[in-house]
Amino acid sequence: MKLTCIRHLTGIITLLWGVIALGSLSSCDSAIYDDEGDCSVHYRVTFTYDMNMKWANAFPHEVKSVTLYIYDSNGQLVMSKTDNSAALASPDYFMDVEVLPGKYDLLVWATGKSPVDNPTAFEVASAAPGSAMNTLGAKMPLDGTADAGLYVDRDIVPLYHGIMRGVDFPDTYGNVTLGPVSLTKDTNVMQVLLQNTDGTTMNADDFSFYITAANNELDYLNKVVSTTQFSYRPWAMTLTSASLDKPEAQAASKAPARAQTEANGILAELSTGRLIDTRTPRLVVRRNSDGEDIISINLIQYLLMVKGEYNRQMSDQEYLDRNDNYSLMFFVDDNRNWYIAGGVYINGWRIVPPQDTEL
Repeated sequence: MKLTCIRHLTGIITLLWGVIALGSLSSCDSAIYDDEGDCSVHYRVTFTYDMNMKWANAFPHEVKSVTLYIYDSNGQLVMSKTDNSAALASPDYFMDVEVLPGKYDLLVWATGKSPVDNPTAFEVASAAPGSAMNTLGAKMPLDGTADAGLYVDRDIVPLYHGIMRGVDFPDTYGNVTLGPVSLTKDTNVMQVLLQNTDGTTMNADDFSFYITAANNELDYLNKVVSTTQFSYRPWAMTLTSASLDKPEAQAASKAPARAQTEANGILAELSTGRLIDTRTPRLVVRRNSDGEDIISINLIQYLLMVKGEYNRQMSDQEYLDRNDNYSLMFFVDDNRNWYIAGGVYINGWRIVPPQDTEL
């Protein structure tokens, strides 16, 4: 009877060891992984666009298409993936990627949506598996000819860039969230209002507006590398008019009377590529009756005039990158010359510029 009990106990022990051994073979900590179960790894890359003046993530609201490029330690493209689905609008959005564990560099080009018909757009270079990261820049096509003048006269589809180096994709299992990859917006909208001081009617063909620049090409690091000069021209021109109350002293009374005056103007809307603090694009307003440039200013220098003490913690380049919409208002006198004494309003801030044509 004792021998029977011992044999029975031995059988139970043997069975238990078999169960333990079987469990170890299917364990995620062993060298054998169950691809169909919880032992697989799911890499998820996240993105953010908070390089704006609100310091808030605008990625869900603005980005409509995102392409992620993943490069190995040798700088060669391992994979790329594009998503333009409605899922981008979720604040919890992430992109699933499938790569082997290791360290990778992540490069992102993303786009938004223009609110107008027939916009132009930056074109990102094609990238084949094994290609180098330094070939993946973006370039905006130009219209016109070198002899007659190159130009862009359409709105530009918003463009965003991001790069993240040495990202560790760990050798583990389960969901692994990586990032976020921070994006910088590379396009801007300029609203230039030219307003008279005498109340006379203005016509859209009285003046020409343009911005001279050389910034239609970006490299993989988001640096402006183009040297070709061209001009940004308005994609919209609107006549404006406003009635203003102006107090006037009466001869027989000290009480002010109210007299209506008209303020008429021309609003030109232009779009540009990335603005760089060390470059010198110029905003020009030309009087068409005689071809005289009544306004010709260093655009970057003027935009930075209203950076102010409040934003002193930012570099000039960060300030330019965080802004993507600028409004500038100038005044013209009854001779259709720039009325400098009236100041310039930039994003609502009034400045009186020095009378220096180099500005």
